[in-house]
Amino acid sequence: MKYARFERIVILVIAIAIAVMAASMLVQKTDWVEILGHVMMLVVIVASLYWGKRGAVASFTVCFLAYTAARLIWIGDFGYGTAIQLIVAKFLVYGILALLCSYMRTQFRYFFVKLENQDLIDDETQIGNERFLVQELTSRIDENERYAIPFSLLEFSLDDEFVSDMRTRGVSVMRDLSVSVLKSDTRSVDELARAKSEFLVILPSVGKAGAEICGKRLVEKMRKFLEHHHGDIEAESVLSLAIYEYPGDKADVDALLGRFDSV
Repeated sequence: MKYARFERIVILVIAIAIAVMAASMLVQKTDWVEILGHVMMLVVIVASLYWGKRGAVASFTVCFLAYTAARLIWIGDFGYGTAIQLIVAKFLVYGILALLCSYMRTQFRYFFVKLENQDLIDDETQIGNERFLVQELTSRIDENERYAIPFSLLEFSLDDEFVSDMRTRGVSVMRDLSVSVLKSDTRSVDELARAKSEFLVILPSVGKAGAEICGKRLVEKMRKFLEHHHGDIEAESVLSLAIYEYPGDKADVDALLGRFDSV
């Protein structure tokens, strides 16, 4: 999960909580200044999460002064003593929220950046990403050089334009194929990865003949899936398959690895 998404989730959850509280206050006929005071909590939270200490100080100052002015001008059914207590309470609430949210931004932002740099899972398909692919291929190559254990690699390439066009229609072809075909029709020891508009399947201890059988079966299922769900396309024109065996196709595998080694 990226930090920006985490921020949005936090804000959404807090916004819902504040909205429920405000609605409850409306039902109980609480005066509008208190409702406004609760809504301004969200202003403090959003400003502190997005702009850190500066946002926290600015939003705290603006919201606290605005609430104080409104509360002193419109006392309502409260006495001045109660109004002062409410103002002090808001001072504490706004201050705590500003401190916590600015601290969260500072600490969690770098925590998520670290996680993202170590992330090996593709968000869309929930299989390995390019970094994972480099790690696994490097491991398999080292294993072959040390113990002479072969492996094969299947490369399924989808047309970039087709994938992009489907995405504009709200369809994730990459996710659908990974869930409906690749995850369910490969062995538990096979490693799956996604690289842009490509799927790569590492087949440990499988030679070229076995890889050809597996690749043919998977590409046919993937094409049938595409034709069934997107009947207006010619599956063979948007999906191609390349098969490599290591060490037999060492140059091709090394070239493929080189494409992603900078990730």
